[in-house]
Amino acid sequence: MALAVPMVQAKARAAHDRQAMSPLNTERSELGDRSREAMHPLNASRRNLVRGQPSTSKAEYRKASPQRIPMAANELDHKSIVELSQSCSEEVDVKLREKSALAKLLSDVKKKKMQYDAKIAKKRREVDSTIVQTMDLEKKHQSIKSTNKMVESEVSGLRLENDRLIADVDHLRRDLTEAAANFIKECQEVEKLKQMLSTYRKQLNAEMKARDKVQQDLRASRTAQSLMMDRVDEMEKRNKALKTCVADTFNH
Repeated sequence: MALAVPMVQAKARAAHDRQAMSPLNTERSELGDRSREAMHPLNASRRNLVRGQPSTSKAEYRKASPQRIPMAANELDHKSIVELSQSCSEEVDVKLREKSALAKLLSDVKKKKMQYDAKIAKKRREVDSTIVQTMDLEKKHQSIKSTNKMVESEVSGLRLENDRLIADVDHLRRDLTEAAANFIKECQEVEKLKQMLSTYRKQLNAEMKARDKVQQDLRASRTAQSLMMDRVDEMEKRNKALKTCVADTFNH
């Protein structure tokens, strides 16, 4: 029984020590989180947001060190534990709100960065396209200059040729007037020749009609002659027949 009592007392002291060490462990974890947050590039805004929050000082951590655990364990009671847990939960809530706000801010910043990157890429593409277009336009401008020079030389040559052609046209117009006058004279002569030809045709038609009449008369005379010849042949045949008949009669 004497040995059991010290063991129970030792167990009770160990449980009491664990209860006393629990807020110290939570504060150590908070210190580790703070050190990690200090290494993060966005912790400046976080520190600005939580400057008004309650925090424990180094003296308090020294008071809660393992060397002074028995005295801290004696001083802590249920009320202080509840207050400490409430403060820790409030700090956790604040940290969570800060975390959500920072995450939202980060997402917004990423979205804006993506938008700006897209705009920059679009502008770069536009700049590249404009550069290419300007190069093409410069090439076209140079080609147009060269073509303009060629066209100017061609135009000067065409002007000279035009002047020469104008002189030729004037000469041809004079020739045309002369040819027109000659054509009128020739037309008059042709009209005279047409009249003469019409008279010759009339005379020829009259001669042809007379010849047709003569040919008709000649054909009629030929038919009459052929009829007369046929009649003469018939008469000769009849005479021969009569002669033969007379000769036969005389012979019998």
